[in-house]
Amino acid sequence: MIGFGRMVILVKDYEKALGFYAGKLGLDVEVDIDAGDRRFVHLTFPGQESAGFWLLKAETERDLTTVGRQAGDQPFGVIYTDDFDAEYERLQEAGIEFLERPVNGEGAISVHFSDLYGNKLVLVQVTKA
Repeated sequence: MIGFGRMVILVKDYEKALGFYAGKLGLDVEVDIDAGDRRFVHLTFPGQESAGFWLLKAETERDLTTVGRQAGDQPFGVIYTDDFDAEYERLQEAGIEFLERPVNGEGAISVHFSDLYGNKLVLVQVTKA
């Protein structure tokens, strides 16, 4: 059996990234270990300790050019909620930058937003199976 663990997000600054992902988005800091030249920061979704993000500081010139463009112009992740309206309001109050108004489509309501570097994510509530 295999399962999803962590998706790597390249960051320029750990504290600013933690401010966004833990502070604004609401992820839990599962691991934060200073290992000399590196720091291991793992964030998980509340109640889902096996799935989340691994923040890695961009170290090379190539890494730095990728920060904020991890998936090009496409979203690099989809975050599900069971209460879109409440979560959308909470994220707005937290200062999340939304890229559009929510779209209520066939079977789901969604909205695109970006992280502190410009990586795009999608908040989705499936409304019918």
